[in-house]
Amino acid sequence: MNILFLTQYYPPEFGAAAIRLSRLARSLAADGHRVTVLTSMPNYPEGVIRPEYRRALWTHERMDGVNVHRVWVYASPAKGARSRLMNQFSFLLMAALRGSFLPQPDVLFVESHPLFVTLAGGWLKRRLRAPIVLNVSDLWPESAIATGMLSRDSLIVKVAEQVERWAYADAAHIIAMSEGWRNGILKVYPHPERVSVIRNGVNLADFRPPTPEERAAARAKFDLNDTFTAIHAGNMSLTYDFDVILEAAARLPKVRFLFAGGGSQLGKVESGIASRGLKNVHLLGVLPHEQMPSVWAAADVSLVTLANHSVAGGTLPAKMYESLATGTPLVAAIQGEGAAMIEAASAGIVVPQGDALAFAEAIQALAGDPARLATHRAAAAAYARQHLSAESVTMRHLAVFEHAAPGL
Repeated sequence: MNILFLTQYYPPEFGAAAIRLSRLARSLAADGHRVTVLTSMPNYPEGVIRPEYRRALWTHERMDGVNVHRVWVYASPAKGARSRLMNQFSFLLMAALRGSFLPQPDVLFVESHPLFVTLAGGWLKRRLRAPIVLNVSDLWPESAIATGMLSRDSLIVKVAEQVERWAYADAAHIIAMSEGWRNGILKVYPHPERVSVIRNGVNLADFRPPTPEERAAARAKFDLNDTFTAIHAGNMSLTYDFDVILEAAARLPKVRFLFAGGGSQLGKVESGIASRGLKNVHLLGVLPHEQMPSVWAAADVSLVTLANHSVAGGTLPAKMYESLATGTPLVAAIQGEGAAMIEAASAGIVVPQGDALAFAEAIQALAGDPARLATHRAAAAAYARQHLSAESVTMRHLAVFEHAAPGL
């Protein structure tokens, strides 16, 4: 097949979407399909276009068998709504322009989030005469309302809701990344035969349980010695309740807490560390994705603390997949599908959202019981091998693409 990806995020960026989509693109290309990616000049999460991509309206490069076309975008380190919308709309316009001159694909795979990229997808559908498969990785604007980022009666939400309905109807097929996301889509677009669930996967060759030597080297790298270590990896956004982690850290001074990542809530976390006088919490900053296996190798447990909002039940954080694959037990304040996955895998302890005391007690329980920790490690890795391979995810996407493309 000839498949065109439309996504605002792609390596060398290393957010969850870039990692997930590049893994899929490489896998499809390795299987003999012609894969083209239309994306932006790399600027996430810093909000600064990388030097080697500046002073160009668009570029082309070959990465791992994939043709990657990049377009200029407005980028700013500012994290306000105005800067984000300018960034998104500049990509929308530039992608629509550059994509108009690309060869006709068999299928156009459009990543939503951000939602407004679907407008460029709609233009290219008509310009290139190709059906759209829409991948919904965030129920926006509902998620923004749920986390308090936007109010339901704001103009941007009213516009976004209209775009959302149109984008769903304009797609030949829609992929949701969880059952909760599928249910959210069906509330807006009640056509279950056109909405499939394909959960995330993980590269099990790179993310696997560490050998004793790899674990020792990773712990030495982060100067952990024998200290029990809990890690929060990934984007620090409004999706998560960081007060729960910091309160647990205050209750457990002998446990080391590491944060690997950045995001809109980094300042809040820094302030929380300072106000509580926490000496056992350390910020590693944003690390390249290829360094994450060593971070997981150093950790004893992985932390997930979802904020208690209306879309939390369908949220499956990407960090959970890497935790399972590396055999890192989870301590999670989570509900819905995320809680069900951890419990099905016997991969850790689930506690109520917002309950810092129960969260701290769960960490302490694993820190004081090496045998239980080892049992969860083995169970997590076994679950990942059985359910989370990237190859199975690729095959499910390919089946949807073949169904959506006429004449194939």
